[in-house]
Amino acid sequence: MLTDRRVILRNGVGVIARVLQRRELLLTRIAVDQPTLMVVRRGLKLLRAAGTETVIPAGGAAAIAGGEVFDVVNRPDGGVYAADFLVIDQAVIAGFAVPDAVRPIARALAIPAMAPDFLEAYERARAAVADPAAVPETVAVQRMREVLGWIAHHGGAFPPPVPPAIAQRIRVLVAGDLAAPWRAAEVASQLAMSEATLRRRLAAEGTSLTDLVTETRMAHALMLLQVTDQPVATVAALVGYDSPSRFAARFRQRFGHPPAAIRDQTEPVPAPTPTPTSAPTPAPTRLSA
Repeated sequence: MLTDRRVILRNGVGVIARVLQRRELLLTRIAVDQPTLMVVRRGLKLLRAAGTETVIPAGGAAAIAGGEVFDVVNRPDGGVYAADFLVIDQAVIAGFAVPDAVRPIARALAIPAMAPDFLEAYERARAAVADPAAVPETVAVQRMREVLGWIAHHGGAFPPPVPPAIAQRIRVLVAGDLAAPWRAAEVASQLAMSEATLRRRLAAEGTSLTDLVTETRMAHALMLLQVTDQPVATVAALVGYDSPSRFAARFRQRFGHPPAAIRDQTEPVPAPTPTPTSAPTPAPTRLSA
C-alpha cells in the first residue's frame, strides 16, 4: 500500500494522494472536478448533495463523477480518518469501452466493500502513477482501465467529459500560479475574450474572478493540509499568503475551521453547524477525498 504524504501526478494516466484527518469536520461545497475513485482506509466518509447522503465505510469506495459538488464529512475511527484517491485521466476514460448495460455515474457510485481483486487492481494502478520508471505508460493505462472495469462491474461508468464552464477554466488557470495577482485583464487575455465578456459569463455562472481566485487558493490549501505534512505557514505561502495569520483567518472564514483542525488535536474546534440561509453561499472548493 502506498502511503506517500504528497500528491503524485503522472500526465496522461492519473493523480494519487492520501488524505489523513484527525477530527470529524464538516467541509461544505467541495467540488470534485475530475473523475475520481476514492477508497476509505479508516473511519467513515459522508457525501451529501441535493438532499441525498452517500456513506462510505472503511474498506469501501466511491466513484465520483467529475464536476460534482458535495458537503463532506470525514469521521475518524480511533482518532484517524484515512482515505486514498485516484484521479483518472480523461484520455484513459475516453479509451475505455463501456459495456452496454452500464450506466453513467450521475453523481457518486457507492461501493460498500471492495473485492480483494478490485483492491489489488486499485493498488497496482496507484503504483503505476507513483513509479513511471518501473511501469511503462502503456501498462499504466491498462492498469487504470482495469480499475474502470471493476467500476463497470459495480454498474457505473464515468460519463464523457463536457466542455468546462468558464469558472472551471479559471480555476485551472489560477491553480497553475496561485501566488499571481490574477487581474481581469490578464485572465480575459488568456481565455481569449474581452474583460466585459469575462465579467458577463462569470455573472451568468453566479461567481466573480475575486471569488474564484480565493476559492482556488483555499482549495489547494485544504488539499495540502489533508495530503501532506507541510507546516501551515508553508501551506499559506504556497497558496499566495505572505501572512500565516491572514491565511488562517481566510481559511476559517471559508471552512468554519482553523487550518490546524484538519490535522491536529491541540486546538478546540466548534461543532459544525449548517451555513445560515441568510449568509452568502461560497463558491465550491475543489478536491477532497
